[in-house]
Formats: sequence, structure tokens, C-alpha cells
Amino acid sequence: MANQSWPWIREIKTYGGEFDDDITTVIRSFPAIWVVFDGSGTPKKNGYNKTEYPLRFAVLVGARSVRNEESRRQGAGSSIGTYEMLEHVQRLLIGNDLSSVGVKGLAPLELGRTKPVFNTTTRGQSISVLAQEFTTQYTIIASDRDREEAEVGEIHRVNVDYYFQPSDGVEDAADLVEMKEN
Repeated sequence: MANQSWPWIREIKTYGGEFDDDITTVIRSFPAIWVVFDGSGTPKKNGYNKTEYPLRFAVLVGARSVRNEESRRQGAGSSIGTYEMLEHVQRLLIGNDLSSVGVKGLAPLELGRTKPVFNTTTRGQSISVLAQEFTTQYTIIASDRDREEAEVGEIHRVNVDYYFQPSDGVEDAADLVEMKEN
């Protein structure tokens, strides 16, 4: 997203609890976009070594206005509102598998619910923050179990012990077979 031509954006980053801290500090970064991992669904096994792993992400868009409640959502003049920001994010991410930024194996993102996070006035500034959910999944492929075993070096000789009565624990005979190189 950061490579998009969005001159109105001040900040795009992962969400780290900024709204829990001083909200006036966060407002200074508006208009801004945050991405947050919202959890996973129940993994579904779909083969011997394959598991589908569903994921949920939320993209938060935040805008402010000194005018009024409507302009923080709709935008006014050169100021963008959260509805337009949300539209840009949706157009960019719906159906995107993020392969253009080096992510491999992710199913295309699907649109989820949109929820208001903040829609209030703080210190004379009207702020709006909306959260857009996206769902996706990727398939985890477990490694081939044979590759996990330690590699055995070359075998040059084999020892065979013979027990004619295994229950007595006495070795009755033994052979040592030497391998020849060709």
C-alpha cells in the first residue's frame, strides 16, 4: 500500500495500540492507515501434510476535521474523509494475494465487515476511524517426514547376529559382511 500514489496519507503502519495511549498524539498522524492481525479461524486439514489456515486482518483508516462530523467521514475540500480512504483500501486489497510485494501462497483477500472504531470530537477536532475486515487463508504444507531423519553415511560393512532361540538372549552365530567398492 505504501507504494500507492496517495499524497493525502501521512502514515501507514501496523497497529500497536496507539488508540489506548494519548489520542491527541494519534490525531496528529491523520489521515492514517493501520493494519492489524485480527486472529485466525480453525485450521482445516485437507490432506496428509496440508492444512488450510484461515486468517483475519483489519485495516483501520482515520481522518480528522476541524469542521464537523460529516466532513471527517465524507471529506471536505482537499481533506479526505474516512469513506474515501476506505474505498481506496478496498479497491487495493479486494482480490489481492499480495504476490506483488513478495508474499507467496496467500489466497486472495476477501472483503469482511466494516465497523466504526471512533466517531467523536476530541479537543475541538472531529475524528473518524473505521475498521475494514479482510479474510484470507494460506495452506501450510508440512515437510516430507522422510527428510527429517538424519542422513546415514555410506555403509561399508554389515554385522548380522543369529539367535536360534531368541528367548535365551545368547548369540549363536555372527557374520560380518564387508562391502566392496566398484
